[in-house]
Amino acid sequence: MTAKHTAGRTAFAGALALLFAACGGGSAPVEVAPRGQDALDQAAATITAEDMYERVAYLASDEMRGRDTPSPGLDSAAAYIVREFRRFGLEGGAEGGAFIQRYPFPLIGLDTDGVTLDLSNTGGAELVYGTDFLVLAGEGREAEAPLLWAGPAAAFADVDHEPNTMADVMPVVFLPGAAIDQPWQRALNAARTAAADAGAPALVYVLDPAFAQDQLARLRGFIEPARRTLGGEVTGLTRVFLTYDAAQSVLAAAGMELDALRAAADAATNPVPVTGVTASLGAPVRVYEDAMAPNVVGVLRGSDPALANTYVVFSAHMDHVGVGEPDATGDSIYNGADDDASGTSALIEVAEAFSTLLQRPKRSLIFLAVSGEEKGLLGSRWYSDHPTVPMDSIVANINVDMIARNSPDSVVVIGQEYSSLGPLVQRVGAAEPELGLTVSEDIWPEERFFFRSDHFNFARKEVPALFFFTGVHEDYHRPSDEVDTIDTDKAARVARLIFHTAHAIADDATRPSWTEQGITEIRRLTGGGR
Repeated sequence: MTAKHTAGRTAFAGALALLFAACGGGSAPVEVAPRGQDALDQAAATITAEDMYERVAYLASDEMRGRDTPSPGLDSAAAYIVREFRRFGLEGGAEGGAFIQRYPFPLIGLDTDGVTLDLSNTGGAELVYGTDFLVLAGEGREAEAPLLWAGPAAAFADVDHEPNTMADVMPVVFLPGAAIDQPWQRALNAARTAAADAGAPALVYVLDPAFAQDQLARLRGFIEPARRTLGGEVTGLTRVFLTYDAAQSVLAAAGMELDALRAAADAATNPVPVTGVTASLGAPVRVYEDAMAPNVVGVLRGSDPALANTYVVFSAHMDHVGVGEPDATGDSIYNGADDDASGTSALIEVAEAFSTLLQRPKRSLIFLAVSGEEKGLLGSRWYSDHPTVPMDSIVANINVDMIARNSPDSVVVIGQEYSSLGPLVQRVGAAEPELGLTVSEDIWPEERFFFRSDHFNFARKEVPALFFFTGVHEDYHRPSDEVDTIDTDKAARVARLIFHTAHAIADDATRPSWTEQGITEIRRLTGGGR
C-alpha cells in the first residue's frame, strides 16, 4: 500500500466501520516475537503503513462525526480502542480495572433569572440585568463588599497588589473603549488578573460612555452562553459590567461624581472608597446538561519485579473538533485524520507491537488515549490530577500528536532540551537509520507547542516528557484533514521510532531526569510541581 491513497473516503470508511464493528478492529491475532534485538525489530515491523491507514480511516471516518468532546462519535472511538487493547492482552488501567476513565464535563451557564445586584444603600433606581449591567460568573458567585474606586483598568493592572489587600472590598475600574477590540480585551484581562492577585471577591468594570447598547448585547453574547467545564467547576473571578449611566447613578447617590473620579490621576495607587455603598452580588449558575467524557487507559505490565510498579505513559488524544462550518465543498465534518487520528493510531500500533514481545521491558507501560485535548487539554489534565497509579511512579511521558504530514524524512521531538530524554531519543534515532528520519528539536519555538498538547499536563507534575510532532499544515482544523491526505509510510516510521524510544526508557533501570535548566524553566512556565 502506498503512502497516500485515493480510494473514496466515505465508501471505504463505511466498509471499515462495519468491519471493525464486527471483528473488534483487528484482522489477525497478535503473534508473539522471539527474544533479543531481533524481537524488537520484528515487533517494530508489525507497525505498517497499511495498518496505520486502516486505523486512521476508521477513526477519521464520517461515522465518527469529528469525535467532539463529548459525543457519540468520541464514545465509538473509545470503544474501538478498548476492543483493540483487549485483543492485545492489555489490562484495564482505569479505576477498578476498567479501560475507561470518565470525567465530568457538564454544560454550565449563568442562571440569568437568579442574578442579583443589590446597591440599595444608595437609594438609587433598581438596576436591570441586561440593560444596566451584565455578570460573568466565576468562583465567587456570591459576594458582598464595599465598593472601592480603583481608577482606569490598565493603571490598576500596573500596580503591584499585595495578596489579600482587597479581600474585603470590591474594586471598581473604568474600562475605556467603545467596542470589544483587542486593546479593550487586554485591559479587561489585565485588571482581572490584578484583582484576583489582590484577593478581591469580585471586580466591577465601568464601561465607557461610548460603549453602546449594541456592544453590550455583543458582550452578553460572549459571556452568557453555557459552556462545558471540567469537573463542573466554574473558575476565575466573578466580574460585573456596569454601564456608564448606571455607574453614575450609583456614585451620585453616594455623593460622588464619576467624571471627577475618572480625572483623578492617582486612583490606581490611592483607591477611593465609595462611601456608604455595599454591593451584594448573586451570580448563580445551573447545569444545562450533564455529560461524562472518556479517557482510555490500558496497561502492559513490566517484567522486572523491582521496576514493574513504575510506568512510562504513552499518550495521544482521540478527540477532534466535531462538526462545524462547511468548507467550499460543503463538507462540515472535521474528521481530524492527522489531528489526531494519526497519533491515536500510533498509540494503538505501538501497544500492539509491545504485546508481541516475549520479553517485556522492565517497567510497565500505560497507553493513554485522552479526550478533550481540543477543549484545552482536559482529559490529560483530569488524568494527571486523578492518576490511576501514583504520580511519582510515572517516570516519563511520550506524547504523540499529528505525525502524518509534511517532510517525509523528519520528525520534530519537542522538549528534548529539558531532560535526559533528549539525548536518549537522539541515540535511538541514530541507531535506527533504516527509519530514514531526522530527529529535530523544536523548530517553531515561537508557537509554544510544548504547552499546546497533552504532555504539558505531565510536565506540570514534573514528569519528564517528549512530544512527537510533524507540524501543522493547510488542513489543520479544517474538514479537509482527511485520511487521503496523510503520509501513512511516514506515520508508521515515526511510530516505530516511538516504539524503540519507549522500549529504551522502559527497559532502563535509571529513571529519566530533568536538566537543571529544564526543571527551572518548567517550574517557571507551568507554576507546577507535584
